[in-house]
Amino acid sequence: MNQELCARAARIKAILTDVDGILTDGKLNFFTLPDGRVDEFKSFNALDGLGARMCRSCGLTLGIITGRRHPSTIYRAKALGFAYIYQGFLTKTGPLEDILQREHLTPEEVAFIGDDLTDLPLLRRVGLAVTVPGAVDAVKKAAHYITVRGGGNGAYREMTDLILTAQGKMEPLLEQINASGWAQAPSPELQIITSAEGIN
Repeated sequence: MNQELCARAARIKAILTDVDGILTDGKLNFFTLPDGRVDEFKSFNALDGLGARMCRSCGLTLGIITGRRHPSTIYRAKALGFAYIYQGFLTKTGPLEDILQREHLTPEEVAFIGDDLTDLPLLRRVGLAVTVPGAVDAVKKAAHYITVRGGGNGAYREMTDLILTAQGKMEPLLEQINASGWAQAPSPELQIITSAEGIN
């Protein structure tokens, strides 16, 4: 990890993420119910889940900002102890500003990982901008770090490990886990904010 990237990661107090293409592989999986209605399922990665829990236990605030709306995303966010989920937001700067105000943070104290054009305004504003190998070129150019792992394949975990390592929290955390003495943080009440502008 180079010195500039390490310095950026060391300042982070909140980690925000997109969903499709980051926490998932970006594929939209549809199926038809017996009554003829069409639904969707998402596939999440267990590596990312443990990374989120590790960050939470180290006092970092976790949030999701996504343009799509789906119950499985809310379920996953609750299960992992995320504090915020903004769904249906194709314009993502409003949710960022809301979190900055609620958490009394500066943009430099926030990391965001995204992969498409709607993520660009946030990537250009936060202290640590991260993306994945499958991201569009404009996003790759704006990022401070491009993960080795792809979306839905541990990219989020790669980012959380990077942040915890830069902050000197990884080794003590591993010692706790290895000693079977890992005290996980209690889950915050998930704040769910939904906009009508997004896509179902």
